[in-house]
Amino acid sequence: MQEQTKKRSHLWRILISATLAILASGIVRALAIYIFVTPNEFAPGGINGIAVLLEAVTRVNSGYYLIALNVPLFFVAFFLLGKSEAIISTLSMLLTSGLLIVFDYIPGMNEIRYAPEYNAILASIAGGVLLGLALAIMLRSCGTSGGTTVLASLVNKKFRNLSVSAMTSAFDACVVFASFFVYHQGEPFTAKLDPVLLALISLLVTSKICDFVLQGFKVAYRFEIITDRAEELAKEIMEKTHHGVTEINATGMYSHEGRALLVCVIRKRQIGELQRILRRYPGTFASFSPVSEVYGKFLK
Repeated sequence: MQEQTKKRSHLWRILISATLAILASGIVRALAIYIFVTPNEFAPGGINGIAVLLEAVTRVNSGYYLIALNVPLFFVAFFLLGKSEAIISTLSMLLTSGLLIVFDYIPGMNEIRYAPEYNAILASIAGGVLLGLALAIMLRSCGTSGGTTVLASLVNKKFRNLSVSAMTSAFDACVVFASFFVYHQGEPFTAKLDPVLLALISLLVTSKICDFVLQGFKVAYRFEIITDRAEELAKEIMEKTHHGVTEINATGMYSHEGRALLVCVIRKRQIGELQRILRRYPGTFASFSPVSEVYGKFLK
């Protein structure tokens, strides 16, 4: 009985988490496209970008195109990426599609759109921030963003030497550069480049925001220190940084002498302080590298 209750509680948590991910990512993505992307005439890449380009050509709401593009992709993703991943990513996209269609019928919604006469560069940055947030929510929830990732995975099934990430980037690049032939037709070359440059800015911001959200705020640095004065050095590091230190027995392969390897994870602002400590211990060798998403208490 208790085991069944735990399973039921676990299923409810999964359901609530998936629902929140669908709602959050769908709403944020729809707002990004409606407020910043479409009015400023640039395609952010992926399936969203294809839908935006089709709207620019036909003057039909991009929400309809998102539905038409994502329904067949759902069946591919269902068998290729997994059932839950396909359902969550597709429902999120369908919510975005529905909102984009509904927005046209809500009084006053058109007034909140960021018009191009303000600053198109700021629009591409803001759009990239929101799209990056929506992408991070989907990746954290189900491990896939759907869309061009599904197409890339399909190609990868046939050509194993082509990575999914590289193919996804290639698809996004094709969408971005296609905007050169869609917007500002009949205008000078430099004007036709504007949508491409705005899309590239948006993609860069989307990538950075997505990485930042996925990595979390606990970004730290891992120091590995080889020393003959392990006890003394570890004590000073713990007193000054308030972080724990782990000692590992190591052997130098050149000298075949036993040394102590100290491992310590600290915050970015403490790098200078730890380097000052290490300078007081001649003969000590140290290296450090960034670590993302630190779990645990992270304190001494």
